Amino acid sequence: MTITAACCLIGDEILSGKTRDLNSYCLANFLFDLGISLKRIDVVADDDEAIGESVRRLAKDHTLVFTSGGIGPTHDDITYAAVAKAFDLSLEIDNETKQRLTDVATKRQKALTDAHLRMALFPYPAVLVREDPSLLIPVVVVVGQIYILPGIPQLFQRLLYSLKPYFARLIISQGQSLKGFVRREIITYQPETQLAAYLTGLQAEYPKDQLLIGSYPELNGKVVVSVVGKDKVEVDRVADRVELEFKEIKSHL
Repeated sequence: MTITAACCLIGDEILSGKTRDLNSYCLANFLFDLGISLKRIDVVADDDEAIGESVRRLAKDHTLVFTSGGIGPTHDDITYAAVAKAFDLSLEIDNETKQRLTDVATKRQKALTDAHLRMALFPYPAVLVREDPSLLIPVVVVVGQIYILPGIPQLFQRLLYSLKPYFARLIISQGQSLKGFVRREIITYQPETQLAAYLTGLQAEYPKDQLLIGSYPELNGKVVVSVVGKDKVEVDRVADRVELEFKEIKSHL
């Protein structure tokens, strides 16, 4: 079975233009290196119905779903509750996370508040993944496929990359080889109209889940032709054919 992924970005601040999304870009690169296809990205408001509808639909159509945002201490941090509601789960305090929060509050000579406890109130049942013990909160995994992550880019990235060994084990357990995608890019200054027919015919020779060919124009007249697949030999073979067809261009990995 091919492992596919989707992402639900949560936050009024993204939809209003206040915050630029960096997390989906980080996730796309992370999954690319693991050989997992990211198929869809939703962006939804801080609204429990919108979050619930998105994660239910994405979970139905994809193997893995990642959420980003809405798990802090404030009133608009509603992702845990929204996901719990979407799958008819309860919300329960995780004692280990509560203790970690208590230790931090004590160290800072602060009292543990209800706002702190919101960050330890997780959907239940769930799997709590702590691949990096130095991180305060775990990645909460619901219904075996939804990975709930924070919106702060630095924390999102640290938690996500802590999962690399976890996903390596998951991929192997699915009977698949641990092989990431390979990308080769070919640069030309010929217009896309000159490339279109050839690239269309070339893509028709390969299923898109095996090899993906695309062209991406830039304002300076440059066009980047991308060849992506898991078989480096085949990727190089196709990229070489493109170079041969359009002799003046050069390629790079």
